[in-house]
Amino acid sequence: MTDSDPRPTRGRPKTLDADKVLNIALTAYWHGDPADTSVNEVCRLAGISKPSLYREFGSEDGLMRATLDTYSDRVLSDVFGILETGAGLRGTLDGLIEFASTDRRMETGCLFYKMRAGKHRLGPQTRARVEELDAAAQEAYAAFLQSCRDAGDWTGPQPVDAAARYLGEQVALAFTQRASGEDPDRIRDMLGLALSVFTVVDDDPKRKTSR
Repeated sequence: MTDSDPRPTRGRPKTLDADKVLNIALTAYWHGDPADTSVNEVCRLAGISKPSLYREFGSEDGLMRATLDTYSDRVLSDVFGILETGAGLRGTLDGLIEFASTDRRMETGCLFYKMRAGKHRLGPQTRARVEELDAAAQEAYAAFLQSCRDAGDWTGPQPVDAAARYLGEQVALAFTQRASGEDPDRIRDMLGLALSVFTVVDDDPKRKTSR
């Protein structure tokens, strides 16, 4: 074959676009049940073969773990960002309420909490990542509340760890309600009521001196 020969040469097939596959998988998992969304469906939607997907992500579990990482970077980071704004107790709680009740991405619920609820049906890599993110969220909520307690903004008698778990679960419930089609204004009101426990002033001197 000469340099001017137009015939194509054979070589390795073009690698798939990993970001495109992750975006497609993210949408598929997020809009449905992650454990019920098959790798075959993701391949069909992405127009790729299963072997090419496995070459890129290792396995279906690897794909789901990578998708959860993408979701964490794009969505969960926003929640962590609200907790780290330094806006004080009321300002931060208002930010969480606003995000949970109005962020348009939550209209289909939260992918992380969907995976957490069904983690027994997930592969070991994804399940481990769910547990890591759950621990990170608990730590972030606890750090926020501890900072509010140290600043004197939060005077409630509840232990920080228990209060942090309560706060996280109330936000998770709001995400679930969004997915079920609950009216955002109603969600805002209910979440505001649930989180009002943090803004009640504890004026009992015995409890204050016992902490």
